[in-house]
Amino acid sequence: MRPVGIVLAVLLIAACPPRRSRVVYVQSVPVTPIVAAPVADLVPQAPPPVAVDPVLDPHLRAWEEKVAGLTNLRAEVSLTRTDAVFMKTTSFGGPESVVLWMKPNYVVFRINNIGDPAKTDYEAFICDSKFLYLYSGLAKTITAIKLPLNAEANRPWNRLLAPNPALELLSGVKAKEMKERFDIKLLKSDENYLYLDLKPRSDEGTRAFAHMRLALYGPGPNTAKISYLPAQAYVLKPNGDTEVWKFTNPQIDLPGVEAKHFQFVNIKGWKLQQILPPPKTNADDSLEP
Repeated sequence: MRPVGIVLAVLLIAACPPRRSRVVYVQSVPVTPIVAAPVADLVPQAPPPVAVDPVLDPHLRAWEEKVAGLTNLRAEVSLTRTDAVFMKTTSFGGPESVVLWMKPNYVVFRINNIGDPAKTDYEAFICDSKFLYLYSGLAKTITAIKLPLNAEANRPWNRLLAPNPALELLSGVKAKEMKERFDIKLLKSDENYLYLDLKPRSDEGTRAFAHMRLALYGPGPNTAKISYLPAQAYVLKPNGDTEVWKFTNPQIDLPGVEAKHFQFVNIKGWKLQQILPPPKTNADDSLEP
Protein backbone atom coordinates (compact mmCIF):
# COMPACT_ATOMS: atom_id res chain seq x y z
CA MET A 1 0.00 0.00 0.00
CA ARG A 2 1.43 3.37 -1.02
CA PRO A 3 1.63 6.10 1.60
CA VAL A 4 -0.65 9.05 0.99
CA GLY A 5 2.28 11.42 0.64
CA ILE A 6 3.33 9.72 -2.59
CA VAL A 7 0.04 10.68 -4.18
CA LEU A 8 0.79 14.35 -3.68
CA ALA A 9 4.45 13.99 -4.58
CA VAL A 10 3.61 12.72 -8.04
CA LEU A 11 2.03 16.03 -8.90
CA LEU A 12 5.60 17.35 -9.12
CA ILE A 13 4.37 20.61 -7.76
CA ALA A 14 4.76 20.22 -4.03
CA ALA A 15 8.50 20.65 -4.38
CA CYS A 16 8.11 24.02 -6.06
CA PRO A 17 8.33 26.88 -3.56
CA PRO A 18 5.09 28.87 -3.38
CA ARG A 19 5.09 32.52 -4.20
CA ARG A 20 2.50 35.21 -4.46
CA SER A 21 1.06 35.10 -7.96
CA ARG A 22 -1.01 37.65 -9.75
CA VAL A 23 -4.62 36.47 -9.75
CA VAL A 24 -6.76 37.31 -12.75
CA TYR A 25 -10.43 37.43 -11.85
CA VAL A 26 -12.77 36.49 -14.66
CA GLN A 27 -16.22 37.75 -13.74
CA SER A 28 -19.19 36.36 -15.63
CA VAL A 29 -21.62 38.98 -16.93
CA PRO A 30 -25.32 38.16 -16.49
CA VAL A 31 -27.45 38.42 -19.62
CA THR A 32 -30.79 40.21 -19.22
CA PRO A 33 -33.55 38.86 -21.49
CA ILE A 34 -35.37 41.39 -23.64
CA VAL A 35 -38.76 39.88 -22.85
CA ALA A 36 -39.38 38.28 -19.47
CA ALA A 37 -40.44 34.67 -19.70
CA PRO A 38 -43.62 33.55 -17.93
CA VAL A 39 -42.91 32.31 -14.42
CA ALA A 40 -44.46 28.94 -15.23
CA ASP A 41 -41.88 28.42 -17.98
CA LEU A 42 -39.06 28.98 -15.50
CA VAL A 43 -40.13 26.23 -13.11
CA PRO A 44 -38.06 23.09 -13.71
CA GLN A 45 -40.18 20.23 -15.00
CA ALA A 46 -39.92 16.79 -13.48
CA PRO A 47 -38.17 14.28 -15.76
CA PRO A 48 -40.38 11.62 -17.33
CA PRO A 49 -40.61 8.39 -15.36
CA VAL A 50 -38.08 5.73 -16.28
CA ALA A 51 -39.18 2.13 -16.64
CA VAL A 52 -38.12 -0.34 -13.97
CA ASP A 53 -35.46 -2.80 -15.09
CA PRO A 54 -35.41 -5.84 -12.76
CA VAL A 55 -31.91 -6.85 -13.94
CA LEU A 56 -30.15 -3.47 -14.19
CA ASP A 57 -31.71 -1.61 -11.25
CA PRO A 58 -30.30 -3.87 -8.47
CA HIS A 59 -26.81 -3.30 -9.88
CA LEU A 60 -27.27 0.47 -9.96
CA ARG A 61 -28.46 0.48 -6.35
CA ALA A 62 -25.50 -1.70 -5.34
CA TRP A 63 -23.15 0.76 -7.08
CA GLU A 64 -24.73 3.68 -5.23
CA GLU A 65 -24.51 1.88 -1.86
CA LYS A 66 -20.91 0.81 -2.49
CA VAL A 67 -19.66 4.35 -3.10
CA ALA A 68 -21.81 5.81 -0.32
CA GLY A 69 -20.06 3.49 2.13
CA LEU A 70 -16.53 4.49 1.09
CA THR A 71 -14.33 6.93 2.98
CA ASN A 72 -11.71 7.29 0.24
CA LEU A 73 -10.56 5.68 -2.98
CA ARG A 74 -7.22 5.54 -4.78
CA ALA A 75 -6.56 4.10 -8.24
CA GLU A 76 -3.89 4.17 -10.92
CA VAL A 77 -5.10 5.79 -14.14
CA SER A 78 -4.27 5.41 -17.81
CA LEU A 79 -5.87 7.25 -20.71
CA THR A 80 -5.63 6.86 -24.50
CA ARG A 81 -6.98 9.74 -26.59
CA THR A 82 -7.54 9.41 -30.34
CA ASP A 83 -8.13 12.41 -32.61
CA ALA A 84 -10.88 11.54 -35.11
CA VAL A 85 -9.57 13.88 -37.83
CA PHE A 86 -5.83 13.22 -37.79
CA MET A 87 -6.12 9.75 -36.20
CA LYS A 88 -3.39 10.75 -33.76
CA THR A 89 -3.25 8.78 -30.53
CA THR A 90 -1.84 10.14 -27.29
CA SER A 91 -1.30 7.87 -24.29
CA PHE A 92 -1.20 8.99 -20.67
CA GLY A 93 -0.27 6.82 -17.71
CA GLY A 94 2.62 5.45 -15.73
CA PRO A 95 3.08 4.89 -12.00
CA GLU A 96 2.68 8.61 -11.25
CA SER A 97 -0.73 8.85 -12.95
CA VAL A 98 -3.18 8.42 -10.09
CA VAL A 99 -6.43 9.66 -8.64
CA LEU A 100 -7.19 9.96 -4.93
CA TRP A 101 -10.73 10.81 -3.81
CA MET A 102 -12.01 11.38 -0.29
CA LYS A 103 -15.59 11.92 0.78
CA PRO A 104 -17.29 14.24 0.22
CA ASN A 105 -15.48 16.59 -2.17
CA TYR A 106 -11.72 16.12 -2.03
CA VAL A 107 -9.78 14.96 -5.09
CA VAL A 108 -6.19 14.82 -6.34
CA PHE A 109 -5.64 13.68 -9.92
CA ARG A 110 -2.79 13.56 -12.42
CA ILE A 111 -2.00 11.91 -15.77
CA ASN A 112 1.35 12.07 -17.59
CA ASN A 113 1.90 11.92 -21.34
CA ILE A 114 3.88 8.68 -21.73
CA GLY A 115 5.58 10.04 -24.86
CA ASP A 116 7.05 13.01 -22.98
CA PRO A 117 10.11 11.91 -21.00
CA ALA A 118 10.50 15.43 -19.56
CA LYS A 119 7.08 15.03 -17.90
CA THR A 120 6.09 18.59 -18.76
CA ASP A 121 2.99 17.44 -20.67
CA TYR A 122 0.57 16.47 -17.93
CA GLU A 123 -2.89 17.30 -16.63
CA ALA A 124 -3.73 17.50 -12.95
CA PHE A 125 -6.27 18.95 -10.58
CA ILE A 126 -6.85 19.38 -6.87
CA CYS A 127 -10.25 19.87 -5.29
CA ASP A 128 -10.18 21.08 -1.68
CA SER A 129 -14.01 21.17 -1.42
CA LYS A 130 -14.04 24.95 -1.93
CA PHE A 131 -12.04 25.41 -5.14
CA LEU A 132 -11.17 23.20 -8.08
CA TYR A 133 -7.61 23.90 -9.24
CA LEU A 134 -6.82 22.78 -12.79
CA TYR A 135 -3.13 22.40 -13.73
CA SER A 136 -1.87 22.36 -17.33
CA GLY A 137 1.75 21.31 -17.65
CA LEU A 138 2.16 22.52 -21.25
CA ALA A 139 0.41 25.88 -20.76
CA LYS A 140 1.94 26.41 -17.30
CA THR A 141 -1.38 27.67 -15.98
CA ILE A 142 -3.44 27.03 -12.88
CA THR A 143 -7.16 27.76 -13.15
CA ALA A 144 -9.01 28.11 -9.86
CA ILE A 145 -12.78 27.57 -10.08
CA LYS A 146 -14.82 28.52 -7.04
CA LEU A 147 -17.35 25.88 -6.06
CA PRO A 148 -20.92 26.73 -4.98
CA LEU A 149 -21.84 26.85 -1.32
CA ASN A 150 -23.78 23.58 -1.54
CA ALA A 151 -20.67 21.79 -2.80
CA GLU A 152 -20.94 18.94 -0.32
CA ALA A 153 -24.45 18.05 -1.41
CA ASN A 154 -24.05 17.84 -5.19
CA ARG A 155 -20.38 16.96 -5.79
CA PRO A 156 -19.87 19.97 -8.11
CA TRP A 157 -16.33 18.95 -9.05
CA ASN A 158 -17.96 16.11 -10.95
CA ARG A 159 -20.06 18.40 -13.12
CA LEU A 160 -17.10 20.74 -13.67
CA LEU A 161 -15.29 17.74 -15.13
CA ALA A 162 -17.96 17.19 -17.77
CA PRO A 163 -15.27 17.03 -20.51
CA ASN A 164 -13.97 13.94 -18.64
CA PRO A 165 -17.17 11.97 -17.94
CA ALA A 166 -15.28 8.85 -16.88
CA LEU A 167 -13.86 10.80 -13.94
CA GLU A 168 -17.29 12.10 -13.04
CA LEU A 169 -18.57 8.56 -12.64
CA LEU A 170 -15.55 7.48 -10.59
CA SER A 171 -17.11 8.67 -7.34
CA GLY A 172 -20.50 7.26 -8.29
CA VAL A 173 -23.94 8.73 -8.77
CA LYS A 174 -27.33 7.88 -7.38
CA ALA A 175 -29.22 5.12 -9.16
CA LYS A 176 -32.25 7.32 -9.81
CA GLU A 177 -30.04 10.08 -11.20
CA MET A 178 -28.24 7.64 -13.48
CA LYS A 179 -31.49 6.53 -15.10
CA GLU A 180 -32.74 10.10 -15.43
CA ARG A 181 -29.55 11.38 -17.03
CA PHE A 182 -28.69 8.40 -19.24
CA ASP A 183 -30.31 5.82 -21.43
CA ILE A 184 -28.48 3.00 -19.69
CA LYS A 185 -28.41 -0.70 -20.48
CA LEU A 186 -26.67 -3.72 -19.01
CA LEU A 187 -24.88 -5.37 -21.94
CA LYS A 188 -23.54 -8.38 -20.09
CA SER A 189 -22.07 -9.45 -16.78
CA ASP A 190 -19.81 -12.08 -15.30
CA GLU A 191 -18.23 -12.60 -11.89
CA ASN A 192 -15.45 -10.11 -12.63
CA TYR A 193 -17.11 -7.30 -14.59
CA LEU A 194 -20.40 -5.58 -15.42
CA TYR A 195 -20.65 -3.93 -18.85
CA LEU A 196 -22.92 -0.89 -19.18
CA ASP A 197 -23.94 1.12 -22.24
CA LEU A 198 -24.75 4.81 -21.61
CA LYS A 199 -26.17 7.53 -23.82
CA PRO A 200 -27.07 11.01 -22.47
CA ARG A 201 -30.75 11.88 -22.40
CA SER A 202 -30.30 15.68 -22.48
CA ASP A 203 -28.62 18.18 -24.81
CA GLU A 204 -26.41 19.22 -21.90
CA GLY A 205 -25.23 15.65 -21.48
CA THR A 206 -24.42 15.21 -25.17
CA ARG A 207 -22.05 18.16 -25.00
CA ALA A 208 -19.85 16.02 -22.72
CA PHE A 209 -20.05 12.76 -24.65
CA ALA A 210 -22.19 11.04 -27.26
CA HIS A 211 -21.78 7.45 -26.10
CA MET A 212 -20.00 5.51 -23.36
CA ARG A 213 -19.27 1.87 -22.64
CA LEU A 214 -18.46 1.43 -18.96
CA ALA A 215 -17.05 -1.64 -17.23
CA LEU A 216 -17.47 -1.94 -13.46
CA TYR A 217 -15.69 -4.46 -11.29
CA GLY A 218 -18.14 -7.28 -10.66
CA PRO A 219 -19.47 -8.72 -7.39
CA GLY A 220 -17.71 -12.06 -7.81
CA PRO A 221 -15.37 -13.60 -5.20
CA ASN A 222 -12.21 -12.25 -6.88
CA THR A 223 -13.45 -8.64 -6.98
CA ALA A 224 -15.89 -8.49 -4.07
CA LYS A 225 -13.86 -5.86 -2.17
CA ILE A 226 -13.80 -3.45 -5.14
CA SER A 227 -17.12 -4.44 -6.69
CA TYR A 228 -19.02 -1.73 -8.58
CA LEU A 229 -16.01 0.56 -8.86
CA PRO A 230 -15.23 1.71 -12.44
CA ALA A 231 -12.60 -0.42 -14.17
CA GLN A 232 -12.61 0.91 -17.73
CA ALA A 233 -14.55 3.35 -19.91
CA TYR A 234 -14.73 3.87 -23.66
CA VAL A 235 -15.97 7.42 -24.39
CA LEU A 236 -17.09 8.74 -27.77
CA LYS A 237 -16.97 12.55 -27.84
CA PRO A 238 -19.44 14.70 -29.82
CA ASN A 239 -16.69 15.58 -32.34
CA GLY A 240 -15.82 11.93 -32.95
CA ASP A 241 -12.71 11.83 -30.75
CA THR A 242 -12.45 8.83 -28.46
CA GLU A 243 -11.00 8.18 -25.01
CA VAL A 244 -10.25 4.90 -23.27
CA TRP A 245 -9.84 5.21 -19.50
CA LYS A 246 -8.53 2.44 -17.25
CA PHE A 247 -8.61 2.43 -13.44
CA THR A 248 -6.34 -0.25 -12.02
CA ASN A 249 -5.14 -1.36 -8.59
CA PRO A 250 -8.04 0.34 -6.77
CA GLN A 251 -7.62 0.71 -3.01
CA ILE A 252 -10.41 1.78 -0.69
CA ASP A 253 -10.61 3.25 2.80
CA LEU A 254 -6.88 3.91 3.10
CA PRO A 255 -5.81 4.97 6.60
CA GLY A 256 -4.30 8.41 7.16
CA VAL A 257 -6.03 10.24 4.27
CA GLU A 258 -7.04 13.70 5.51
CA ALA A 259 -8.15 17.07 4.14
CA LYS A 260 -4.59 18.41 4.46
CA HIS A 261 -3.57 16.12 1.60
CA PHE A 262 -5.83 18.04 -0.81
CA GLN A 263 -4.53 21.58 -0.34
CA PHE A 264 -3.69 23.96 -3.20
CA VAL A 265 -0.04 24.04 -4.24
CA ASN A 266 1.29 27.01 -6.18
CA ILE A 267 4.03 26.67 -8.82
CA LYS A 268 6.67 29.33 -9.28
CA GLY A 269 6.47 30.98 -12.70
CA TRP A 270 3.00 29.66 -13.55
CA LYS A 271 0.02 31.90 -14.27
CA LEU A 272 -2.81 31.66 -11.75
CA GLN A 273 -6.26 32.69 -12.89
CA GLN A 274 -9.49 32.50 -10.97
CA ILE A 275 -12.97 32.00 -12.35
CA LEU A 276 -15.78 33.22 -10.11
CA PRO A 277 -19.38 32.03 -10.31
CA PRO A 278 -21.85 34.53 -11.80
CA PRO A 279 -23.37 36.97 -9.28
CA LYS A 280 -26.72 36.06 -7.80
CA THR A 281 -29.64 38.11 -9.14
CA ASN A 282 -33.23 38.69 -8.06
CA ALA A 283 -34.28 36.39 -10.87
CA ASP A 284 -32.23 33.63 -9.28
CA ASP A 285 -34.03 34.20 -5.98
CA SER A 286 -37.41 33.74 -7.63
CA LEU A 287 -36.41 30.30 -8.85
CA GLU A 288 -35.44 28.93 -5.48
CA PRO A 289 -37.90 26.45 -3.96
